[in-house]
Amino acid sequence: MEALLEGLMEWIGQNTDYEAAAMPPPIIIEMSPEELTQEYYTGAPHLAPVDGVDDRVNALYARAEGPHGTIYLRAAALTDGASQFDDPLDNPVFREVLLHELVHHAQWHSGEAETWACINYGELEAYVLGGRYLAERHVTDPMPNRLFWAHRYARC
Repeated sequence: MEALLEGLMEWIGQNTDYEAAAMPPPIIIEMSPEELTQEYYTGAPHLAPVDGVDDRVNALYARAEGPHGTIYLRAAALTDGASQFDDPLDNPVFREVLLHELVHHAQWHSGEAETWACINYGELEAYVLGGRYLAERHVTDPMPNRLFWAHRYARC
């Protein structure tokens, strides 16, 4: 995971103005869909799905947890398409999800996020960069309406 993390941070640095490769890495915690759903709804458990799984939640960035932030994400082995790879960490869909959260990490560690009127503003950049990452690898985007959702999630 360490080499993957370093490679993705380097990619972010090459595709943005963030000096991401020099940033301290976040803690990465892979979880089951049930655990990730529980983590997501920690502050509002009454809103959690009755069956305990929200399939829309693939990852979370918690900037204030751990020494440099924590990323909670669906385990690589449980990510769509994982069975097509000898090592689930090689799955570009998993890598894009991790990349998305690492973009948020870079936004916060660079101080960029502190200039926003609303925390959601960072979603546009994270989704756009994720789409670029997949396109560079000639991978069909599992989010075909990515720009629509990028703008939608970036609203406050």
